[in-house]
This record gives sequence, structure tokens and C-alpha cells, in this order.
Amino acid sequence: MKILIIGKVWPEPHSSAAGKRMKQLIGLLSEYGDITFACANTFTGHEAKQAELGVNYRHIQLNDDSFDDFLREINPDIVVFDRFLTEEQYGWRVLETCPNAIRILNTEDLHFLRKTRQKLAKGTHDVVKDVSITDFDNDDTLRELASIYRCDSTLIISPYEMKLLQKTFQVPGELLFYLPIIAESNQETQMQFEKRKDYLFIGNFLHEPNLDAFRVLRKSIWPAIRRQLPEANLRIVGAYPTQEVRDAHQQEGIIVEGHLDDLYPIYNQVRVALVPLRFGAGVKGKIIEAMEYGVPFVTTSIGQEGLWLENNWDDLVCDDWQQFADTAVQIYQSRERCEQLRQLGLEHLRNRFNRTEWKNEFDIYFKSLVENLNSERQNRFYSKLIQHHSLQSTKYLSKWIMEKNKS
Repeated sequence: MKILIIGKVWPEPHSSAAGKRMKQLIGLLSEYGDITFACANTFTGHEAKQAELGVNYRHIQLNDDSFDDFLREINPDIVVFDRFLTEEQYGWRVLETCPNAIRILNTEDLHFLRKTRQKLAKGTHDVVKDVSITDFDNDDTLRELASIYRCDSTLIISPYEMKLLQKTFQVPGELLFYLPIIAESNQETQMQFEKRKDYLFIGNFLHEPNLDAFRVLRKSIWPAIRRQLPEANLRIVGAYPTQEVRDAHQQEGIIVEGHLDDLYPIYNQVRVALVPLRFGAGVKGKIIEAMEYGVPFVTTSIGQEGLWLENNWDDLVCDDWQQFADTAVQIYQSRERCEQLRQLGLEHLRNRFNRTEWKNEFDIYFKSLVENLNSERQNRFYSKLIQHHSLQSTKYLSKWIMEKNKS
């Protein structure tokens, strides 16, 4: 098969959970054929090399008929859209030029859930988790749902989001497939508890939930920890730190490390990871990552969403900032609890995010999707309705932009 992935950004597996997820998805799909990864963005310097991923990179243009020529050239059997914004931009072109190609939407997270929570978080200092159906009455929700209906299949990363789509929005289950971030192996760190020190906050700072979490950490949580543990430092790691983040370096025990390609050394030094997210969606790769390295964490109800955390983890989920700080101190000081959480984390990854199990699940689903595509499409009148020309506003907006650019 010839597989085309259209990316919103180039894959950066060392910068974000989304990049790591894309690398894993490429690995799953590579067994079915050759992959071309196309993107309109410029390179950042953090993207994975083509040889590392086993793909061919191709630059494409927004709002340009050259993309149609590109589609005819490679004539893909499968097209994967990385997030709904990409499907809006290129989906109608794929439908017209390669109507028989399987169209798959990779959500990373539900954009409309994250954006709705972000709007509700403005003007408050609290964690925003519960959202009413009236809060979802916005353009982001309608656009992403329409994209899901237009595609043959949508990959969902969180069981919470699977339930939300099916129960609240009545999206047919046959349009969705739950595929979590898969745990990596052989990364567990070896440094003994007594030789470890400091806390870790990690995140790509282009992602607004991470920047907001940094602010909460600096203003409300870290001062409370620092009063109890004045010798501890807070290590800040992540790509694209803003000036606000860089300005915190060397203040009140904060050390801004910036982007690190290799995270093993930092995870091998710290005792506890802090994940004080107030809003967001999807699954938090930084928590799976902490489990992989055997480092305990403290997070919020947003941070733990979609991770299947149960009773053994209850005390690590804190939506009150003083409680968050106190819990972080208690774990930091307890060798026994750190060891218990290390073992729990590794066991949890084996049970819920096992590579072999999810590869097998994906293989079964993917083969069924290919074999039954034509019959499934015939029965999906709602998809035909969404594809109707009167609803394709993005198509005609793109054509208007192309005409405008000619003048």
C-alpha cells in the first residue's frame, strides 16, 4: 500500500507526546506499505530525521492546486490527517482526487474539548474538568465533529473521549478506534533514591495547557514546596520555552533546562514529577513517560484523565494546590512510597499500554477497515450529508484564497 500522512507539524518525538504518538503510528502503519509524510510547515530543527522514521518527507502548499498534482503523483491508498484542521484543509482535495483512498483522522486529543476547557479556565484559578453540553455549543465542536463524520475512521487516544463522543454526541462507534500512546520499553532509570533530588516539570511550551501549568506551579505550588524543602530545586524541561519561562531560571530554586533530546539523564536524577494541569484533553504523555522511567508523579484530575488510574493512585490526584504541594513533599521524603509507585507504574504500563497487545488490536482493526470499506461507506448517509457541497465551506474558502493570491 501507499500511505500518505498529512501533518499539521513535522514529527517531533523528543518535543511532545503528540510527536511521540505520531512516531508510534508511523511504526504501526509502516508494516502495510511505504509512507510519505507531507506538511506545509517549515522545519524547526527538532523534527525527527526521515531515516529515523522510515518515511519520505514532502513539503506541500496551503490553498494551492499543486497539492492535487502531488496526490496524483503518489496516488495513495490510505491518507491519514493529523488533526482535524489538516483534514479541513486537504480532505476535500483527497476526496475529489483519490476518492477510493481510505481517509483516517488522527486526533491526538479532542481539540474542541481542550479549547472549551481552556475558555472555562479563564478568570479562575481552579482545575476545569466537567463541561456541560451547553459549553460545547461552539464552532470548534461542530468543526471537529464534522471532520470525524467525513472520515472513514478516527483514532482516539483517550477512553474518556471515546465515551464523550459516543454518549454525549452520539457518534457511531464504528467510526472510532481507541489507540492509546504505547509504552516504550527498557527506559527505567537506575539511580538509587538517596542519590536522587529535585522535582521535574516537563512540557512543550507551545502547548497552552503546559504554559498555564507552569504558571500555577510557580505561583501556587512551588512556593509551598520550597517552604518545606528549601534544599530542593525545580527542573523545568521542554521545547520552545517562552521568555516568561526563561526568566524564571535561577529564581527560587528553579532551573530551566529547556529542550533535551535525551531525557534519561534528567529522569535518572529527579525524585518526583509535577503535572499540575488545569485544562487539556487526550492523554498526558508526560505521565506515561514518568512511569516508563520509574519516577513517581503528582497530578490533577485533568492530568490523570484517560490513563485508567484506579485506587492505588488516588492520593496522587490533587485539584487543591496546597494539597498538591503537601503530597509532593510527602512522596519526596518517602523512599518506601517512591519504590511502591515505581513498581505500580511499570505494572500499569504492562497492563494498559502494552505494545504487543495494541499492535495486535490495531492489526485486526486495520485489516477489517480495508476489507469492509466499500460496504461501510454505502451505509454511512450521515457522512455523505457532511460531504455535500453546501456544507464544504473550507473548500470554497480555499478556492477563494487561491483566486485572491493570483491577483
